[in-house]
Amino acid sequence: MKSLNLKKLLALVLTVAMSLALLAGCASTAGTTAAPAETTAATPAETTAPVDPLGAQPELTVITRGVPLDPNQKYPEGQSLEDNAYTRMLKEKFNIEIQNEFAASNTTTDYSQKVDLAIASGKIPDYLTNLTYTQYRAIVKAGMAMDISQVWDAYASPLTKEVYASNGALFDSLVKKDGAMYGIPASNPLPDFLSVMWIRQDWMDKLSLKAPTNIEELKALAKAFKDQDPDGNGKADTEGLAGPSIDGKLYQDMKNMNFAYHFDQVFAAFNSFPGIWVKDASGKAVYGSTTAETKAALQELASMYQDGLISQGMLTSKTEETLANNKLGLFFGPWWFPFGDLGNSWKNDTTANWQPYLLPSGTDGIYQAKGGNAAQSFVVISKDAKNPEAIIKMLNIFKAGLKNYVSEEDQTTMGDGAYPMYLTFSLAEGPGMVLKEANNYFDGKATADDVHANVANYDAYITQAFDKILVSKVEPFADRNMSAWDFSGEKANDFGWVWSFGVGLTPYVQGNFNWVNSLSYETTKTMEKRWANLTKLEYETFSKIIVGQASIDEFDTFVSQWNEEGGAQIVEEINAMING
Repeated sequence: MKSLNLKKLLALVLTVAMSLALLAGCASTAGTTAAPAETTAATPAETTAPVDPLGAQPELTVITRGVPLDPNQKYPEGQSLEDNAYTRMLKEKFNIEIQNEFAASNTTTDYSQKVDLAIASGKIPDYLTNLTYTQYRAIVKAGMAMDISQVWDAYASPLTKEVYASNGALFDSLVKKDGAMYGIPASNPLPDFLSVMWIRQDWMDKLSLKAPTNIEELKALAKAFKDQDPDGNGKADTEGLAGPSIDGKLYQDMKNMNFAYHFDQVFAAFNSFPGIWVKDASGKAVYGSTTAETKAALQELASMYQDGLISQGMLTSKTEETLANNKLGLFFGPWWFPFGDLGNSWKNDTTANWQPYLLPSGTDGIYQAKGGNAAQSFVVISKDAKNPEAIIKMLNIFKAGLKNYVSEEDQTTMGDGAYPMYLTFSLAEGPGMVLKEANNYFDGKATADDVHANVANYDAYITQAFDKILVSKVEPFADRNMSAWDFSGEKANDFGWVWSFGVGLTPYVQGNFNWVNSLSYETTKTMEKRWANLTKLEYETFSKIIVGQASIDEFDTFVSQWNEEGGAQIVEEINAMING
């Protein structure tokens, strides 16, 4: 998130994350790693002596890799994949020479196929990045992955270790077995997985209503937004709760996170978690879309749609246009959405006071938040790699900031993605640090210099977002409504930054929620063949039920068909992997 580039924001998110105290109460239930077959542990020489995590190799060290290529990657004149500012810097300053064993596009299945072929051959390069969890496990099971426990302890920098530790319970469950560490997980920030309920606060205040704390209050608010002319134009042209846009998703699943206009918080209110693997009454894994709780949630959504409480153009029109035209009262989406469609709403009406909330899932006031996969890809070091410490050092260099090693022009042209050890590796707390530090500043608990010193060693966006908040915020500092911010002149360009980090993160930082994580992120053999068809069946059935084209009884037919067409076999495979 070094710029306003939304793609990079998503990557961190997509792109950029939960405090350790919260993590202690929200440990992941992800599947465990299978025991490696005849794993050969390799460790660098002299790891007992003090080492410099950013020190140069004592002699030229050649490292081989498989390369996932971005077809849009640009290099300055005279530079290329094999020879560029990053590879030159590694060789000149750190005595590390990169050789590409194979390269393939990461936008198709090409790279994945190259990796699979390498696994099948029994030999992989010194390291591989962008591995799926299934590929990672296959490499470990085949005994080709190095136990990097000792080299990690010796060479990972304090900051690199801190990033891993910030979501340590999940990462340990994925890459460790009996104390041995066989991979490095990519690390996505946790706030990105939290669904926020964005509400037009100015409309709600005008109608003397409050943010809903249960489904009945949600329905009442949606009805008021629809029927009581909240925009005051004398026309019945406003919508209550947004439904998915054309070709949109009904909920967030393990692969589709960080989008808006879904129904996750409605599903969660019924203890339903479609799209992920959850425990049934017997403790076994079951697909969340096939449970009785999901049926109950669909029945409620169908009733809401029939009553006009959900936008009637869902799945057939562009919800983003309704939002931009300020005819929408509330929707579910990510904290960073002021960078996107919500920002367009504000541009067209700078009094639009969008505020974020959570919809509690039960009478205890806690929102059961569906967690996402914070480790969506993995790095593996080959058991045959002679200098694994050099690979760990490359990650340390990345976290220390590439701007410290290459010119601004080269870095701007190529971006971080061209770096040989590029890895989404963000502190779990990540974006949440911005709002917490801003709150400390506004509460008089820290000066701006204190904050800068506290976040200096972390991703540059943290300082950048904090500084932008300071420029735009006016008194009273505790007030987060639109009237308490100054977006005049050039400051209007920073609305996305300020409203996302300064307001959108509030439910994450102050909210009352628990994570519900998937029991597994594995892709089984049957899933590879049947999952696309099963997903299509589910989407079509759920959509028809909600918009009234099918009765709720169709859900039972769907579950039976889902099981018959491979679902039952997939359930068995998932349970075997979890318990294996």
